[in-house]
Amino acid sequence: MLEMLLVWLGGGLWFLSSMVLHPKKLSCDRIYRMEAKSGKFNEAAYKSTKKRRFMISSDYGYYLSCEILEPEEPIDSRQCTRYGTWYQKQTPIAILCHGFSQGKYRSLMYAEIFLKLGFKVLIYDHRNHGLSGKAFTSMGYYEKFDLKRLVDWCYDTYGPNCSIVTHGVSMGAATVLLHLEIDKRVICTIADCAYSDLKELLKHQVKHYYHMPILLIPLESFITYLRAGFWYGEVSPIRVISKVDTPVLFIHGKRDKYVPTEMSRQMYNCKKHKKAIYLVAKAAHAQSCITNRKSYEERVSSFLKKYFGTINHIS
Repeated sequence: MLEMLLVWLGGGLWFLSSMVLHPKKLSCDRIYRMEAKSGKFNEAAYKSTKKRRFMISSDYGYYLSCEILEPEEPIDSRQCTRYGTWYQKQTPIAILCHGFSQGKYRSLMYAEIFLKLGFKVLIYDHRNHGLSGKAFTSMGYYEKFDLKRLVDWCYDTYGPNCSIVTHGVSMGAATVLLHLEIDKRVICTIADCAYSDLKELLKHQVKHYYHMPILLIPLESFITYLRAGFWYGEVSPIRVISKVDTPVLFIHGKRDKYVPTEMSRQMYNCKKHKKAIYLVAKAAHAQSCITNRKSYEERVSSFLKKYFGTINHIS
């Protein structure tokens, strides 16, 4: 009886760990077709946009599949400011991070916003997603180092006057927040429906979606550490956000049950200054931009106007 219980427990822990490390993923082609069919981005405009696809080598031996999009009207470098200092030959770039089990084409509706504002836009597949190399998904722990490699690439490609803005959704939002602890080159960050702490998120999801005891989370974290080399407690954006000076805009749907809205409220309250929050009525998880596109664009534009400098305005 005891042996059967241990086998059941071990199998359950391995299953839960695998849900984090090996999520069921959608292919790039399928994501593109779904997003285009639903009208979440303008497919004709995307096809006519100047773009380049390429691969970047990560620090862990796999490649990241990337695509950079060019705006029709770049920001006038003579008008750009950053914290009140005038810059010339500035290259504003928005790096967009997609969510868990998704891919870079899920970011196209957000890319349209930044392209209108005059940014170059860099979209990419996280490790173990899309066309990027296969490695354990780590909910932001290793992904933050991949994001740093993308920032490195921007500076190597466009020179020292790069001005980087990061935007992420769900796991991508956690990634852009965790990245701030290891990279001070980002001017400002937008975190859409980020979780504040992976352990707390998994407790919430295990309890409400799988009806399993939350006491399993520490054991699951141990199994994950043995398999992938990180503890759940190391994926905690709220611990990072209280220590960083980078301006952050938190966005969250008020009807988000998958990642509780309260998590963004907690992080907003934890950050000392240079912050903003936008809670979207009637929006479920990762649906804020879809629910109220116009207001979403206006909030992003206003936030960037305040912390980035003079930018094109969305009409």
